Amino acid sequence: MKTLFISFITLLFFSASLQADVVTGIFQTEKNEEGNYLHVKFGACAKDKNKTCGTIKTAFRKGAKNSGYENLGKLIVWDMIDKGDGQYANGKIWDPSSNNDDGSKKIYNSKMSLSGNTLSVSGCILIFCKAQNWTKIN
Repeated sequence: MKTLFISFITLLFFSASLQADVVTGIFQTEKNEEGNYLHVKFGACAKDKNKTCGTIKTAFRKGAKNSGYENLGKLIVWDMIDKGDGQYANGKIWDPSSNNDDGSKKIYNSKMSLSGNTLSVSGCILIFCKAQNWTKIN
């Protein structure tokens, strides 16, 4: 019985150490040319708790809260996989400020890097890439 208990505790400890690190908190995007920015809430993805997702929590237009923003509550970052040392990859990021020529969402293959309160996000479609540094506010 003692051996079974020790095996269970060892397995439990080992399982906890394998759990992926998920980015949590609210991050502010960089301001665009018009001074607009978003607050993005990060946490575990609903479909896979080992991956990181980010949802648009609040929008600001020229510094004032924009409660009528049509993309509130939508995913902007999803399926980020923890690669260790604050690195995340193999996810997707959506640019809500621009669409493809056919009107579909512009979605980039993405990666992120977390260092202190700065989340560096980047995304590429073929050879066209964009990057921003988002700041943790909560």
